[in-house]
Amino acid sequence: MKCEREQQVIQATRDGLWTSSLRAHLRNCALCTETELIAASLKENAATLERQRNLPPAAMVWRRAQTRRRVDALQRATRRPFLIVGALSGLYAVVLLLWGLFQLPQSVSRLLVTSPGLNGDVALAGAALSGILVIAGSCVLALETRR
Repeated sequence: MKCEREQQVIQATRDGLWTSSLRAHLRNCALCTETELIAASLKENAATLERQRNLPPAAMVWRRAQTRRRVDALQRATRRPFLIVGALSGLYAVVLLLWGLFQLPQSVSRLLVTSPGLNGDVALAGAALSGILVIAGSCVLALETRR
């Protein structure tokens, strides 16, 4: 069920301009009375929300946006060199590990002659651990550049 003066009641509630004929109609029409209560409640809620809204000043928003833009530009500019360094570090780790494995028999034989406490197993373990640490460091560097 709809009353033809319902929109007038909503407009009058919004503006606060009530005519005497509309007030008389409001006393006799239950639908318009309910509409007036709902519209008044919505108007009060809107006023309360407007008072509670706490927007920062425009200058602060502008400064934050400019700072964010500069930080993003700096991150984009430094991402590529870090990726290149990470890739070269990984390549260095692989080359060093291969070189160490090929040079190991020569260095072990020289070290065994001069150092009685060093044997082939200890030298191999040291070379392998060095290679693993270089590879792990390269991986950490590569992961850090992705952030």
